[in-house]
Order: sequence, then structure tokens, then C-alpha cells
Amino acid sequence: MTCMDGQARHFDEFADVLLRCHHLYRPSIDSIALRNAVESRRQIEIFDYSSSADAFTRAFGIRNSLKCLQAIVNLGSRIRSYRKVCDLGCGSGSFSLAFAYLADNPDLELHGLDASQRQLSLGEELISAARLPGKFEFERRNLPAEIGYLPDLTISSYWFCENEHVILDPILFDLLVGREMLIVDYEKIIDRIMACLPRGFRILARHSADVEVPATLTEFVAQERASVHSVHISRTADW
Repeated sequence: MTCMDGQARHFDEFADVLLRCHHLYRPSIDSIALRNAVESRRQIEIFDYSSSADAFTRAFGIRNSLKCLQAIVNLGSRIRSYRKVCDLGCGSGSFSLAFAYLADNPDLELHGLDASQRQLSLGEELISAARLPGKFEFERRNLPAEIGYLPDLTISSYWFCENEHVILDPILFDLLVGREMLIVDYEKIIDRIMACLPRGFRILARHSADVEVPATLTEFVAQERASVHSVHISRTADW
């Protein structure tokens, strides 16, 4: 099996996992209106999740999970070496779902942090419906804030675009990063993170790709391809 065949298999199998959660992803009138409004503006958005959590998850949850899966695939076999993982600004759990699926590790301890209780509740529902191995905990936390322990890996999708001040503040940035961090975000945000990376951190890899949406999910995603940009960083040996 070639690398491309292996990636295609991951996406097809992950599509089956996401379809277990179809009742939480099925498009609604509100989610379609939200998606159309966002796509018409073509700009970085900051959402009010207290009022739009359900619509946001239905509009963008599956798309974001597929993007995150592509970023995780780039980690290769090392994904199974991360036992303690923190999903920063986890929302309804797009990154958590993708990570738990690909890690396939019953010893995984995944801790999701977010300020929106409704988003966290959706994340708990999705993880339960997906039936993936591991231990999962979702906690309400106003971010940025100290995590309280050093994860093997911090993961984050589309959180820095809503909290750009953290990129420019080495102290805040340091509070949030585990031994390593994998970030999925807009291309301009990834550029800025790389340009402003504080001392004590280094770039392990940066990736950009187009994700082909599995045919079984196009009803939910309303597009056939999606672009994803990611950066993988770590602390330096002398941190």
C-alpha cells in the first residue's frame, strides 16, 4: 500500500466515525445560513459561541475535523507516543475526534479546554457517539491561562486566529504549549506564529495541503475539497 493509499484509507475510515455523530452534524437552517454568511465575507471570523455553538458545529465541525486529521497524518507513527494531550480551545472537539481516531490508543488521556460550556457539551456528546478509545475530559476554562501540567502534546485548531495577542506575548504562549504543539489555522496565522515564535521553541515541520472530502460526507460539508495549513513546534532542549 502506498502512502497516498494509506491516507485515503484513513479518511474513509474516519468518515465512518464522523457518521456515527450524524445527528449532531446534520445541517440545519441556522447552520446553512451561518456557512453561507461566512463564505460570502471571506475573512477571518470571530464567533459568539454562546449563541452559535450548535450552528457552528453543524456548519464547520466535520470540515475542521478532516483538516485536523490531515495535520495529524503528517506526524506519522509518532502519534502513538503522545499519551497526555491537551486540546486548547477545543470547541466541540473537532481536533480531539481526529486525534483520538488516528492515535487508536486506549492509554490516551485527552483533555479539552474551552470557555464555552455549550461547545464543551457538544464535544462530550460527539466523543461519546464516536466510540473511540482513550480517556476524555472536557473542562471549562477562560483562555489563555496556565494549563496546570505539561502535556506531551498540545493541539489547537482555529484558536489563535481568535486570540492573536497570544502570538505576540511570549509569556502567554509559553503557558499554553506542551512539550510539543500542533496548530491548524489560517495560512496567515501560521505565518505569524512562525515569524513570532519565542525563544525556547523551534519549528519541527510546516505543512499545507488540500483535503479531499469523502463522498459520504459532502452532504455535511457542502464542498469537495478543503485547504489546511499546520505547524508543528517543540520546546528546545534548554527550555
